[in-house]
Amino acid sequence: MSKILNSLAYGAIGDAMGAATENLSFNQIRKKFNGKVQEFLKPDEANFALGNEAGQVTDDFSQTYLLCRKILENNGVINEKIVKLAILEWSDMPQYFDRFAGPTTRSAVKMFKTGAKELEKAPGAVTVDYSSKATNGSAMKISPAGLFNPGNPNKAIEDAITITRVTHDNHLAISGACAVASAISTGLKENSNINDIIKSGIEGSIIGEEKGILVSREVGGASVTERIKLALKIASQSKDKDSIMKDLYDIIGSGLHVSEAVPISFGILKANENNPFEAVIDAVNIGYDTDTVAIITGTMAGSICYEINDKIENMIDILEEKNKMGIRELAREIEKINL
Repeated sequence: MSKILNSLAYGAIGDAMGAATENLSFNQIRKKFNGKVQEFLKPDEANFALGNEAGQVTDDFSQTYLLCRKILENNGVINEKIVKLAILEWSDMPQYFDRFAGPTTRSAVKMFKTGAKELEKAPGAVTVDYSSKATNGSAMKISPAGLFNPGNPNKAIEDAITITRVTHDNHLAISGACAVASAISTGLKENSNINDIIKSGIEGSIIGEEKGILVSREVGGASVTERIKLALKIASQSKDKDSIMKDLYDIIGSGLHVSEAVPISFGILKANENNPFEAVIDAVNIGYDTDTVAIITGTMAGSICYEINDKIENMIDILEEKNKMGIRELAREIEKINL
């Protein structure tokens, strides 16, 4: 259970911790906090999560948690119906939807509730800009596809496509989601390491892109796969780690587009291949869309970790209390249904 729990916990920790650094630049974070943030802090006026308490999660982990719960109710089976139900139930939680829902998710929820067959075009637009839907919202909540398919990346990829198409129906969003799901599934194998999940992530991104073009919409934008490879090159430089992080931030980017958030997460993992939890801390402090980069990084990093130290246990205690979520119980239930 510890690997599943660590994947959930590292992701939730990254989301809640990153809520206090989101929107700030790489340099602003270090100036504002006199270094790197390494604990739960209360978000302020600079953050979308203004109003959260220290240790509370955002849309990123709340969607992940609810999706896991709905999959469990469906006996571990992931299908379009259960994903829609999870998104609709989440949309009725104003503490999350009203404050955090991104434009792609909002459009999808409106489509489900009105019974429309297509996403609405933006106000004043002539057509729907599907390229603008290639966002990191696909990858931020995709860990269930890996968690419910331990050691089976091909099935994780299939389920990632199913999940992603409900809200982010384009080949780039699918590619990014498949990269993360495949990595997590591989991470849950015995004795896997960061290089194993990186390799699996690249394979997942390639398959996701190819299948995404066939079953979804091909949209304009940079290849997730090629940008993962570029991020890995940057992360392998002979430089101090903070300089590598700055290069990743400047060159790959850590923003809303899936071709930024997913590749930079793999770069952060590579730079921390001997210390998975430190990857979460670096993601929290990378700048811009930190909560999302940190949950993506965290769910992958945690999937290879057996041990849960006192620090992580204490953080899980805070997360469970502040968010009224049974993260440990969720991990136990996923483990049980996977047997």
